Amino acid sequence: MSNTNKFLSLSLLSAGIALSTGQVFGHAGFQAFPDGSSVKYIEGKTVYPTAIIPHDCSEGEKHFPVVEVVVMPPQGHTLNRIAKPVSGQPVQVIENAMMWDWGTALPSMTAGFGKVETRNGPIHPSGDGTRAMAWKNGNLPGTQYAGFPFRAKAGWQTKLFPADACVNQAVYYMPTVQYCSKKKVEAWLLEPTTSFPASSLGDANGASPSVTVARDTASNPLPEGCTSPETWYFYPSSSDIDQFMYR
Repeated sequence: MSNTNKFLSLSLLSAGIALSTGQVFGHAGFQAFPDGSSVKYIEGKTVYPTAIIPHDCSEGEKHFPVVEVVVMPPQGHTLNRIAKPVSGQPVQVIENAMMWDWGTALPSMTAGFGKVETRNGPIHPSGDGTRAMAWKNGNLPGTQYAGFPFRAKAGWQTKLFPADACVNQAVYYMPTVQYCSKKKVEAWLLEPTTSFPASSLGDANGASPSVTVARDTASNPLPEGCTSPETWYFYPSSSDIDQFMYR
């Protein structure tokens, strides 16, 4: 298996700028290559991304260990295609995407966290699947970081990119929430929700871990006449974030 298939990149696209792990040390994200460089996942491949939580929760000089981590994979009948995010601005929904072809995300155990579970819900009008994954019963102090791995596949039964769409890549945001002791929370979201107000955001301007998926042009070529392909952006609805990620 190639390195491209082993690791997904971190792209924290607050302000619409792709940042590497080294540049945003304090942000939650996905494991990249050891030198911090990002890679793109290819449409239709199975990958094993690892969500990285680099620190605990803090309040002034006080620190609170992480006891639970929740990650939302990019699927569900309420997933939205959005405009390119702008730092500090509300998410602009373009259309409902109804995405169910990431396959069923399966989490793996993480050292120091005694329990892992999936939270199921609608991903298709006629079926349920993994809407969020939770690693629980942990104790991650600020002097350590941890990875939370899972398996997913972008393009399980059908192609992610419509044959007639002039699009060569897509950015899929995966909201991540770290719960700490004393009921402290850091939510890595593009914008606040009812259950996760602005005071709980890890970045006041909004930031969410994401993965970039490149179109497999060998099996799914760009349509004729497509000379300036677009990038699409996807983000779950606020109601889904509250329903499946709130503790």
